[in-house]
Amino acid sequence: MDILFFGGSFDPVHNGHENILRTALNYKKFDKIIVMPVGSPGHKPSCKAPFPVRKYLVEQAFSDIGVELLVSDFEGNSREKSYSYLTVDYLKSVYPQATIYFIIGADSAINMKSWARWQYLAGQVTFLVFAREYDEDDLLTAAVKEIQQYSPDTAIIRSQVIPVSSTQLRNTAAAGGDISGLVDGKVSALIEKYHLYADDFYERNIGTAQLLIPLMLREKRAQHTFNVAKLAVQFAEKYGVDTQKAYLCALLHDIMKQQPDRIMLHRAQQSDIIEKIAAKPMPVLHGFAAADFARREMGIEDEEILMAIKSHTCGRRNMSNLEKIIYLADMLSEERDFPEKEPLLALAWTDLDIAMEQALKDSINWLKEKGGAIDSDSYEALEYFTTLNHGGNCNG
Repeated sequence: MDILFFGGSFDPVHNGHENILRTALNYKKFDKIIVMPVGSPGHKPSCKAPFPVRKYLVEQAFSDIGVELLVSDFEGNSREKSYSYLTVDYLKSVYPQATIYFIIGADSAINMKSWARWQYLAGQVTFLVFAREYDEDDLLTAAVKEIQQYSPDTAIIRSQVIPVSSTQLRNTAAAGGDISGLVDGKVSALIEKYHLYADDFYERNIGTAQLLIPLMLREKRAQHTFNVAKLAVQFAEKYGVDTQKAYLCALLHDIMKQQPDRIMLHRAQQSDIIEKIAAKPMPVLHGFAAADFARREMGIEDEEILMAIKSHTCGRRNMSNLEKIIYLADMLSEERDFPEKEPLLALAWTDLDIAMEQALKDSINWLKEKGGAIDSDSYEALEYFTTLNHGGNCNG
């Protein structure tokens, strides 16, 4: 089995990437193509668009490539910085009998000695080194000869260069320019519709969140999310809170809700605003994981936004009005149906603090009846709001 492997940021995927794939397919027949967008394991995102969005755009761009294609989430879900030799080890574990052809650029070949365990990596793969058709670079030729000592079939493929880069595309899209001739039509339509690379913070992140919701949540949970966002904006208007901020928080509050537990737990453990993660019940961790996603994948550093996402299931002491709004909107969204809903909704339209006290009581009582685990922050929040609403000292 011959597998063609193509890794990169794909931020966004463009016609130059497609040209590389099609040129490789003309060079040799492959049984399978694996495209692997990089992830964002660091504190700050390494790419402008989050991994699930870049993965989806790649799937759209290469949907008619003509060979079985997998867009892998291996690096996208990685907990640590990825190294190529580890990625290839993973591919070998999944496809032990396969020969892997690894696409790299000329610069990567020239700088191969700086790669971690490069000789080992070269011994596991055959590199297809893409260079411009008119290049006759002595450095490249020498580098490939050295690589061939470990990977004898490594070859230089010279191809026509399509003059486009992901940086250029992001800048053009941010300025409202036309990128339609430089990327797949489905990709350009998505970038334009969801403002994926817009300069404006809320335009970009709200649009990105709107695209993420159907990619990461099933239909019922997605509808709940949009219902929460609608009510959160209404509450924000009532109480003088920034409506764009409330809308963005609501769109992202459940974004990790349906991810595998191992991924959710890992993201929650990276939370650095609310402590006691290890003692928290699993059902509340999705808020902490969502905040980590917002920070690491989308570059959102506003602590009020991150806190509102984190505290939306358990509450806490000293909640901001934004936090109260997201908590209550989540509990009172349109599709919710429970006996105490209408009285609680009336309270929410009257006084956020009184509504929070009652909401926490209702939530804790419901969990007790169901035998569910109750987070200690919920008890502390209830004590706080009860004291606040009845004239006590909330600082004790």
